[in-house]
Amino acid sequence: MKTVLMALLIGLVAIVLTMLVFTCSRKDIYDKLNAIFAMNTNIVLLIMVVGFIDGRYDMYIDIALSYAILGFVTTVILAKYIGGHRR
Repeated sequence: MKTVLMALLIGLVAIVLTMLVFTCSRKDIYDKLNAIFAMNTNIVLLIMVVGFIDGRYDMYIDIALSYAILGFVTTVILAKYIGGHRR
């Protein structure tokens, strides 16, 4: 089971790094924000997989939920900021 979780962890890290490269290569702010928000979701999954590998998934669930709430609040604030300044 740990082998499957390690393979999943490596895959998620590769996806996050690919999204980071995509974020740096795009010029439009909306593309960058969408990539960052998708990366946020994958990082929550990454935290959960690390928790299952470590065997202390109860602690990592709390960390992942906190990170997800922080990402949601950031999404709402940035959407309001960008949406409010559009002409």
